[in-house]
Amino acid sequence: MSKDMAYYEKTFEWQQFPEGRARFVGGIRGWDERGHYVYAVELQGRVVYGEIARTFLANHNDYNIEVVSFGYGMEENVGIPEPTSRGAYTRAELETVRSLIVQLIRAGQHFDDKPVLLVEYPDAHFQGKIVFREGWTNLRQETVS
Repeated sequence: MSKDMAYYEKTFEWQQFPEGRARFVGGIRGWDERGHYVYAVELQGRVVYGEIARTFLANHNDYNIEVVSFGYGMEENVGIPEPTSRGAYTRAELETVRSLIVQLIRAGQHFDDKPVLLVEYPDAHFQGKIVFREGWTNLRQETVS
């Protein structure tokens, strides 16, 4: 592998955090044939995928990051709009997932080769806010014994 390719691939390596691992997958063509920027989280030994996107501010230049979805078992399934196409998770699991996503994005801001969504330009800057879209994932109802 060339030195340049190794440098680039570091952007997509698993990042270890106190709660577990997460990584940027990159841009893919999803189930709906559209482009999606995908991340992955390892949750209880399984890799689960979701989508993040830029949300632009009123000036149409600066942006924040929106967590669009989470819970796909395969990266190719990102973009399926039905909530039933994604897994359901307990509140505790979702707190872990939220933490991993936020830590991943914060870490990505400091990569030498930043993920595309975090690249800034002279007149366009990430404002630091990470928003979770309503319905971004499915909550599993826990039974009380």
